[in-house]
Amino acid sequence: MEEQYRAWRRKMLDQHPDQTELTFADFRTHVMQGDDNGRLLNYVNANVIFQAGVDFESKPMLVFCACSLPSPNEVDYERLLNLVLFRLDEFVESDYTVVMLSSGAKHTVGWQWMGKAYHRLDRRYRKNVKSVYVVHPSMWTKLVFRVLGTFVR
Repeated sequence: MEEQYRAWRRKMLDQHPDQTELTFADFRTHVMQGDDNGRLLNYVNANVIFQAGVDFESKPMLVFCACSLPSPNEVDYERLLNLVLFRLDEFVESDYTVVMLSSGAKHTVGWQWMGKAYHRLDRRYRKNVKSVYVVHPSMWTKLVFRVLGTFVR
């Protein structure tokens, strides 16, 4: 995300040379609002990734609904990934559990995007994930987890 911030900052400084105080918070606000006035942000927080209480050890449980991903033809998946990471930022400082709902997905992501998303998850996102539950995995989800499981141990 740091690279995207720097690229955005360069672009903004080229367009508006008088703005010298462009912080990461400005970048975050820009990504969250986007061109749609925050509609994708609201959709992501309500339908794609949200907190659904706590588990039996009182750790927050995040639900990731892969079945609710919007069409890649309608949405910039780079921005979608940034919004998911911004949402995860609220939980990464302590232990948390992820429940992934994958059945019935209308839109699946490609290998290239999966690899890019995985590489964007730095240590602070992976460190405190204590459990990942996949509910009703499709063959695609099983394959992705099996392949990634060989590299991540």
